[in-house]
Amino acid sequence: MDIKKHKILFINIGAIIVLFIGAFVAFTVWLNSYTAHGEEVEVPDFKNLDFEAAQILASKENLLVKVNDTLSVDDVAPGAIVDHYPTAGSRVKRGRTIYLSMNSLTPVMVVMPNVTNMSLRQATQILENKGLRIGVLEYKPDFANNYVFEQRYQLKNVEAGVKIPKGSAIDLLVGKGGNDVVVSIPSLVGLSWRVVQDSLMARGMNVNAIFSSDVKTKDDTLNARIQRQSPVYVEGGKMTAGETIDVWFGLDPIYDAISSDLNEE
Repeated sequence: MDIKKHKILFINIGAIIVLFIGAFVAFTVWLNSYTAHGEEVEVPDFKNLDFEAAQILASKENLLVKVNDTLSVDDVAPGAIVDHYPTAGSRVKRGRTIYLSMNSLTPVMVVMPNVTNMSLRQATQILENKGLRIGVLEYKPDFANNYVFEQRYQLKNVEAGVKIPKGSAIDLLVGKGGNDVVVSIPSLVGLSWRVVQDSLMARGMNVNAIFSSDVKTKDDTLNARIQRQSPVYVEGGKMTAGETIDVWFGLDPIYDAISSDLNEE
């Protein structure tokens, strides 16, 4: 009798354990299915979208978006996404928050510095530190070569202390040292926009940058390299200071930055 009771007891305990394990497995399967536990998705490309469009795209992948930073970028539409983290193509779990850097709806204003009565090289550095850039260089004959006499914004003289949009182009009137000043034509193929802009303008040359259709974003601009130039580089070639060099930029990686001319000064 005792043995029979023990058998019934063990059977009941076994049945309870089996039921408990079955219920636990069923609950785990349901929970994983409901929450997509451990499932990863690929982060879409949110660049150039506005925040509402980014929310819609994110919701399709069960992702969240949050504005983490506000920038002022010229080549991105106001209110559009400049960049995000994690980046497009990254693998993340569903429910992950994607942090966005948005372009400001209104331009960021900076105080115009005084860049007159100094060298062109100094003026270029000061403008860059303020988030401004060199526009057109106009030259006048003067013994003070590459000396800045006037600063202009939108074709008018602009005084120091005036607030203007960050990223604006400032035109400068610069001494030329006489009408017959000539400079060597540099070899520019393979160089970046930053190197060309800083170096040529500091040497009294204007640059006309032409970007190919595959250069679309700020990162593309920074990564682009010069594919060709006009006037072309020839050993011993000369041009007049103040003339314009046309340069064509693209993302073709076949060229290397091999010019030594821009590093001489």
